[in-house]
Amino acid sequence: MSTPEADDAIAAELVAARTEGRSLTGFPGAIPGSMAEAYRIQDRAISQWSDSLAGWKIGFIPADRRSAGEPDRLIGPIWRRQFHLSEEQATPTEMGIFADGFAAVEAELVILLSQDLPAHPEGDWTAEEAAGLEQELLIGIEVASSPIPDINSLGPTVIAADFGNNNGLVLGSVVADRPGEPAVAIACYIDGHLIGEGSAENLPGGMHHGLATAFNVLVGRGHSVRAGMVFATGAITGIHPIGLGQHCRVEVQDGPSLELRTIAARPFASS
Repeated sequence: MSTPEADDAIAAELVAARTEGRSLTGFPGAIPGSMAEAYRIQDRAISQWSDSLAGWKIGFIPADRRSAGEPDRLIGPIWRRQFHLSEEQATPTEMGIFADGFAAVEAELVILLSQDLPAHPEGDWTAEEAAGLEQELLIGIEVASSPIPDINSLGPTVIAADFGNNNGLVLGSVVADRPGEPAVAIACYIDGHLIGEGSAENLPGGMHHGLATAFNVLVGRGHSVRAGMVFATGAITGIHPIGLGQHCRVEVQDGPSLELRTIAARPFASS
């Protein structure tokens, strides 16, 4: 069982590394023993971060990597200064990665919530209820990057503690993939080479199951969910490692596309 002092120290180390754009040799403390402990560290890190929330990333946790009774999704914050709208981009958006840490890209379907999350007096949100809220669905690329080189192998509690292994989101155009409609086919390329294809059907339980799970985790932690927030619903084509100076392009079949190019993570000035 961690202590508040230990959680504060871990959060401070994670925030310092991300703020300064530098990598770590490993997780800066004892590995969190539960998702509740991981989210306590995440919340302390959120309180120390000098930016506003744009939304949340959602990641799947395989059954063999989670404890009985725990949700099959984890979440992490997406920050305003690392959130880029690129509906009509002339050149690829530059996105920072921790070159000596972990770095990957993920093709995502992103839900833009068009209303505040209402109170739910009857219990937890369901996928059907989440799908019924006012929302738009857009194409996106998540930059999954962390100062910790082996973050994914250390497990979901480490991923959750370190902002969900998120270091930004590029958001593209609206696509049409709603419950009952044909699934949108997405392809992901790095430096012109096709590295993955898929659709929302690749997300276990579906994207609105993930969204409902995120709502329940957030409400349980006391976080507000407001109109205008984005939710990156999960890796559609896989988690694709990427290095400095590489180019990623995500395309929707018969639809929009968007691009990014990676640069070294830059220090954040306090705001």
